[in-house]
Amino acid sequence: GGGGGRMAGHTLVLDPQIRDWVVLPMVAIMVLMGLARHYIQQLMKSDSMLDKEEIRFKQTLMRVNKLRQNGGYLSEKAFKMRKAFFNHADTGVLHEKVPKAGMNMMTNPMGMVDMMKGNITMIVPNMVMMTIISYFFSGFVLVKIPFPLTNRFKMMLQRGVDLSTLDVTYVSSLSWYFLLLFGLRGVFKLILGEDSPALNEAKAAQAQMGLGLGAGAAGMGFNAEAAYKQERDALEVTKHTWYLQDIERELLGPSYPAGAALDDEAAAAAVSEARKRKSTKQKVKAANGESK
Repeated sequence: GGGGGRMAGHTLVLDPQIRDWVVLPMVAIMVLMGLARHYIQQLMKSDSMLDKEEIRFKQTLMRVNKLRQNGGYLSEKAFKMRKAFFNHADTGVLHEKVPKAGMNMMTNPMGMVDMMKGNITMIVPNMVMMTIISYFFSGFVLVKIPFPLTNRFKMMLQRGVDLSTLDVTYVSSLSWYFLLLFGLRGVFKLILGEDSPALNEAKAAQAQMGLGLGAGAAGMGFNAEAAYKQERDALEVTKHTWYLQDIERELLGPSYPAGAALDDEAAAAAVSEARKRKSTKQKVKAANGESK
């Protein structure tokens, strides 16, 4: 209910009624506002048709991602075949021409309408809440953080309270609002059982403060070209390590036949010798070509 500190030589005590009539009601209002925003966006969302090409691009990216993550369960030859299928400079799937960012949004006006609806449901409630808090609770000190902080946190925690002698651990009403705005997303996920875009409070605050990330990022739509390039570069630098190299020996343990171990060593030596001969032939052929 209260906290202790020192300001200009006097102990600062927070009234327990601040907790009952300001702190907890603000938490309840923010939770209810977030839930209302989620369900309003669900009601306002248009029934948009999925783009066939966009689905194909995303499924291709998903396949590449699975190849990078689980390629160790494939042999080196199988991994390289799949890697060439996606990354070959001439015929690779990830080298095909795909639409640039924003083109899908131009052909789908309903996407622009949904984006506008989403921004409205994010900006309007936050503007109303900030106006109410600034009008009714301006200058209030609500809570005290139970651990020490440096003065660098003063601007973040004491917005609207211009007291240089006030301990940095005290939080003003406006800063409490922003802490709730960015900190309740986990609570919403527990209540709703899902992560809703309508509850992305960071995006809402950025759009409200005019940073343009709310409209800009959503307006670009799915950027297939950039996503293909990112996955192509990631697959190119992925090194293959076969997880099943000695799987028979690991599974059978002491029961693994000694003759099979010798056969495996002989096979490995034969493969190594064949690679050396192939490399030598290539070097000789290259040298003959240069001499001609």
